Amino acid sequence: MTERHQAPRLRGSIFAKLLAIMLAMATSLLLLVSSVFVLVVYPSSISMSKQVFDEYARTLAASSPTLETAKDLKSRVGLQTRYEGPDGTWATAAGLPTIDQFRSGEAGSSFGREYYVETAPNGGRYLFVWNFAQSMHAVHAMLLWLLLFLMMAVVLTAYSFQKRLLRPVRSLNDGVARLGAGHFDVVLPVVTHDELGSLTDAFNQMVRRVKQMIQARDQLLLDVSHELRSPLTRMKVALALLPNDENRAGMGTDLNEMEAMISELLELERLRDGRGIRCERQDLIPILHDVAKSYEQRPPGIHFAGAPSQILLDIDGEKIRTVLRNIFENAAKYSLPNSNPVRIFAEQDGERVVVRISDDGPGIPGADISNLFEPFFRVDRSRSKKTGGYGLGLSICKRIMEAHGGSIVVQNNAGRGASFILTLPTAAGQNSTKRTVADGTFVPLGR
Repeated sequence: MTERHQAPRLRGSIFAKLLAIMLAMATSLLLLVSSVFVLVVYPSSISMSKQVFDEYARTLAASSPTLETAKDLKSRVGLQTRYEGPDGTWATAAGLPTIDQFRSGEAGSSFGREYYVETAPNGGRYLFVWNFAQSMHAVHAMLLWLLLFLMMAVVLTAYSFQKRLLRPVRSLNDGVARLGAGHFDVVLPVVTHDELGSLTDAFNQMVRRVKQMIQARDQLLLDVSHELRSPLTRMKVALALLPNDENRAGMGTDLNEMEAMISELLELERLRDGRGIRCERQDLIPILHDVAKSYEQRPPGIHFAGAPSQILLDIDGEKIRTVLRNIFENAAKYSLPNSNPVRIFAEQDGERVVVRISDDGPGIPGADISNLFEPFFRVDRSRSKKTGGYGLGLSICKRIMEAHGGSIVVQNNAGRGASFILTLPTAAGQNSTKRTVADGTFVPLGR
């Protein structure tokens, strides 16, 4: 399967890591600045303001301000004043404490307000009240919120630029996934002229070289197969002239195996790019039944787990039979003495038809699954004739399915055995697989 080639999850994304790093840096910087404000700037400004205001209160009391002057100061700087003396009693705001609550020349604070009592030249006393500490706190809080907003704006702006700068990384990830899936026509756009642009260009060159190497390999196999046909024919003619004994029989078997291998190689090449397929409208269900019937009596047997009564597709029936025979043959060949019957399940899922064939054999080693459909690949490294042919059967199956616009994948079952999953597209606008058995059950076959 291709799960390891999918786009990385959020926690593994380099973009998410960069964003997390920038947020951590912004948070650390904000905490540092906040600590400086709270521990240094704010206490220092309050201490200095008290000294300045203490001197200002003495100077202001010495000037003997009137009620009008005090109201003007309140409107301009927020200073509230209360006077008690020979000229009467007045205050710029209701609710101010009496001067008797404070001794002359004493300063105090309550709920963020500073209180100063000073004596006037005529013997009267002034009470000055200023909300300087509360105002400073509000200003500092506003500065911190403004700093937080600016930091977030900078982080998001930097992240957007970094995301755009690292766009070739996403493109390379998609290209690697497509290349790993066997698509050798990948050409990534070179959108930058930096190191990532050079890496993208190197990736495109690598893909071209890999494609050329595979084409050269396939062409070599095709040329060799063609060239071997003539001497093979001459050898069969010469063999027919030999006496009929054990040597002739053995040589005949070897020649037949060689001819079969050459035929499979030529068939593999004919199926490239969708060639060698003659599609017509057919019902897939009878094809499944027909091929499965020939394996009913062979251990471990065949069992239809479920299928609609009809699936109409544009397919090459003989080629699909070839795919099914290869899969059933492998299931029978690698079955265990206690294996359950091979299970077949077919259904239409939207615009595609899925056929799942599950066996109860030993399964496929995880390291071999990705190479299972490669030409000449066999799980049995000994390449014994008792356990298989030449490693071309599943390659032909893959070519047939791709020529139909479909796919074939394999995965190990949760318990034991493996499942081959065949996918075929339905023709646009066709209502196939709409009719089922009247009682809603599946059509059984075999065991």
